[in-house]
Amino acid sequence: MRNNILGGLVIFFVVVTCLLMIDDISSTNEVQTTYKKIEVEQVEKPSELATLDEEQ
Repeated sequence: MRNNILGGLVIFFVVVTCLLMIDDISSTNEVQTTYKKIEVEQVEKPSELATLDEEQ
């Protein structure tokens, strides 16, 4: 019973993947957006991910 469920799931995901690939290949009339300008902002803020407490 367990092998039947796992096999069914594998077949399901393979079929869904194939359908998505066919849909992606067949939709050639859609235009992909391209970005010409990329802005990068650098923030000078100290990271507070970890604190180190040293006792002497």
